[in-house]
Amino acid sequence: MGCKGKARQDKGASPPKPRVSKATPSEQEDELRAALTGRLLLLRYQPIIRLRNGHIAALEGLVRWPRQEALLQAGAFVPLAEKLGLALDLTHAVLERVAHDWQQTPSPKGGLAVNMPLSVLMLQETPALLAATRRRHGAGRRPLLLELTETEAIRDPSRLRRVMLRLKRLGIPVLLDDVTLGDHRWRLAGLPFAGLKLDRSLVEALPRQMRARHFLRRILSDSHAKGRYVIAEGVSTPLLHRTARGLGVDFAQGFLLGQPAPPQHNRGGQTRLSPARRGGRAP
Repeated sequence: MGCKGKARQDKGASPPKPRVSKATPSEQEDELRAALTGRLLLLRYQPIIRLRNGHIAALEGLVRWPRQEALLQAGAFVPLAEKLGLALDLTHAVLERVAHDWQQTPSPKGGLAVNMPLSVLMLQETPALLAATRRRHGAGRRPLLLELTETEAIRDPSRLRRVMLRLKRLGIPVLLDDVTLGDHRWRLAGLPFAGLKLDRSLVEALPRQMRARHFLRRILSDSHAKGRYVIAEGVSTPLLHRTARGLGVDFAQGFLLGQPAPPQHNRGGQTRLSPARRGGRAP
C-alpha cells in the first residue's frame, strides 16, 4: 500500500538510484521488520492534475524507506515485504503515516490516494481499518482513495465487488491501477471502480503506436459511459502531456507535472476527481 507492488520507479523520468551498501537477505529482513515496527517509513506525495485546466485533483502517497542516508523507493523493498508476508504490516505502517500527514496537506478538496494490493484489500478487517483511519484523522477533509495494484490476478470478481461496494458506502473509492496495453481487467463486469490509471508503459506508447491509441480510446469510451475517470501515469514530457490531453484523458501525473514531495510542500486540491466528459457521474 502506498507503493507499487512490482519493482519500478515513480511515475515520471527515473531518478538516479541512491547508493546503499549491500546487506545479506537476513539483515535486510531484520532491517525492514524494524522499520515497520518502528514506524520509520515515509510518504512522498505526487500531484494528480486535471489536464483540462491544470488544477490539482488529488495527491498520491508514494512510500519511502529512509535507510543508510538514502531514501529508498518502493521497488527497493516492497517486493521483499510481500515475499516475507508483511503486506498487512506495510499497510498498517502506511495508514499510520497517512494519518500523521493528513493534517499537513493544505486543502480538503482533492483526494489522497494510496496503493493497496488485492490480498490486503480482500481481508475482512481492511474496511474497518480504513474507516477507522478516516474517523480518527481525516473525516471532513480530503477523501481517501485506494489504488488496486496489479501484482495479483482478480480471481473472485464477485467477492471483490462486495468489498468495493462496502468501501464505497464508507466513502472510500477504489481505482484500478497500472492498466497496460492489452490489459482487460477494466472490462470485468460489475466491478465499481471509480477510475482507471494508465501504466507509464502505455502512456509512453501513445505518441508512436496506433494500437495503443485505439486501446486507449476504447478505455475512454467505456469509462466515460460508466462515469469513471482515467488518469495517465508517467507524464514526463510535453509530448506525452499533449498526447494524453488531445486523446481525452481526464487527469495525469508525472515528473513534468510535479515530483513527489513531503506533505507540507504540496498545494491543496483545487478540484475533484471526476470524468471530464459526459457519461455519468463518478461513483
